[in-house]
Amino acid sequence: MNPCDKPMAIAGLTSYRYKGRYGWIMIGAKDHADALNEAQRSTSDKVSQANLQVWNGTQYQEAV
Repeated sequence: MNPCDKPMAIAGLTSYRYKGRYGWIMIGAKDHADALNEAQRSTSDKVSQANLQVWNGTQYQEAV
């Protein structure tokens, strides 16, 4: 299994991943807004919630 298909956040945070220019940016965050802030720190591109996915306990799904 690809490591990007697994949750990576430490206890107390939710696992997110952001589709960046070169692949997934793995993020541990409190909520969607926090995840987007962390994604922006990792890329010079403008971030969008359309590229953000959240771990639902079994797989990543679109963050809505």
